[in-house]
Amino acid sequence: MLKFVDEMYLKGRHICIYSRPGIANAFTNTTIRGALKMKRRLSMMMILAMACILAVAGCSGNNSAEPSETSKPTQETGSTGTPEAGGNLRVIWWGNQDRHNLTSEVLDLYSKANPGVTFTPEYQGFDGYYQKLTLLAASNNMPDVFQFYVGASDANQFIDKGLVEPLDAYIESGLIDVSEIGESTLSGGKGSDGKIYGIPLGVNARVMIIDPAAYEKVGLTIPEKGYESWEALYEDLKKLKDVTGAYGADDLFNIAFTLPYYARQFDQTVNAEGTGIGFDEKLYTDFFTYRQEWAKEGLIPKMDASMSVKNPEESFLVKGQSAVMVGYTSQYPGVVKAAGRPLKMILMPGPNSEKAMDVRPGQHFSISVSSPNKEAAAKFISYFVNDIEANKLLNANRGMPITSKVRESLMDQFDPEMKEVADYLDIVSEHSGPLDAPAPAGATEIDTLMVDLEQQIMYDQTSIHDAYEKLKKDAANIVAKHKQ
Repeated sequence: MLKFVDEMYLKGRHICIYSRPGIANAFTNTTIRGALKMKRRLSMMMILAMACILAVAGCSGNNSAEPSETSKPTQETGSTGTPEAGGNLRVIWWGNQDRHNLTSEVLDLYSKANPGVTFTPEYQGFDGYYQKLTLLAASNNMPDVFQFYVGASDANQFIDKGLVEPLDAYIESGLIDVSEIGESTLSGGKGSDGKIYGIPLGVNARVMIIDPAAYEKVGLTIPEKGYESWEALYEDLKKLKDVTGAYGADDLFNIAFTLPYYARQFDQTVNAEGTGIGFDEKLYTDFFTYRQEWAKEGLIPKMDASMSVKNPEESFLVKGQSAVMVGYTSQYPGVVKAAGRPLKMILMPGPNSEKAMDVRPGQHFSISVSSPNKEAAAKFISYFVNDIEANKLLNANRGMPITSKVRESLMDQFDPEMKEVADYLDIVSEHSGPLDAPAPAGATEIDTLMVDLEQQIMYDQTSIHDAYEKLKKDAANIVAKHKQ
């Protein structure tokens, strides 16, 4: 029943695995490259504009600026209590209509149980969400509670500018109950200063999704614990390609999704506080060599075809044109439904998948530093993640619940795919490493640079060596600039 694809989780580090700007396959290479150049210029302009706005917002005091037409809140929900009894909480999130409806029901439920607390909900799709938060920050009109992803470069800008309330004091006082939340899960809400800026709303993990029928047709044994190596996967994809008549797999090497995992396999990281990137040239070269060679052999789609896939329900696996894809556990039920046939989850490929895998928050609720109702906001967040009746309504819409008590209470109402996700997450939790450190200041610019270079490599506009040299130099300069 998890219909919504968690874009923020997919994005992980700024770029959505399926939501890059689509470029039609019919475009010529010249048109594609021209479009990419324009996209890069516009991306950098957007980064600079948002940075300027956040810089101003971080230095401004609170005022009573009204929201713009594009960000008007919906009608209040709940009873009309007085501020002394709890006040009105503005809550903003991203999602589809199903998420909006379920969340609104929980807000109503909370208001009925807590007379005096009302809500002004605001919601939209993920596209433009952080731009909206930026404009709200610039007008000193931030909501009390907002959906967030601590650790993502887009989100870190708000933390770096002092716009997000640290939650440690509310946890210590018991206003936010974290007694049922594991330390590793809670640590996903920490900023680079070690303070907690977000409470997880659900957990997620990377997963490889396969088509068992395709494996059976070519007589392949499904590696229940995941492939021992990328080379072993490569050999199977050559056979699976013949079954599908198109590809062996969807794009397995999206830089935002797979590179962090691949780096962890070899005790490296994408982020590094001092240098911007934490991986060496050999790792970068091996990663892109796999991607280039597999694409040339037709085992995975080429770059333009991959970019045309905007969400998991449109993947080549769903269409029967591949037998393997990668994604997050929150995607799995939607992918199965869209495919209309049985699929299966296995661990990501090795080697060393046990330290490369991790169970991480899909998204967080955070509190604005300018909120006049911080204690009421903290109590609401605690309710949202701990209350069983509320979570029965939400039905794991934001990822698997973070407390065992809530998870157990939902098992009877989960459909088969969600039960598979719960079982898979139990396996991953026993075969995973700690989360990576939060992205350093300036990571948004580094992310944009990495995607720019990714496209140049895959369109043969630069060599892997030259791309790495530029990335290493420019990333270090970006981090140094943000430390001044």
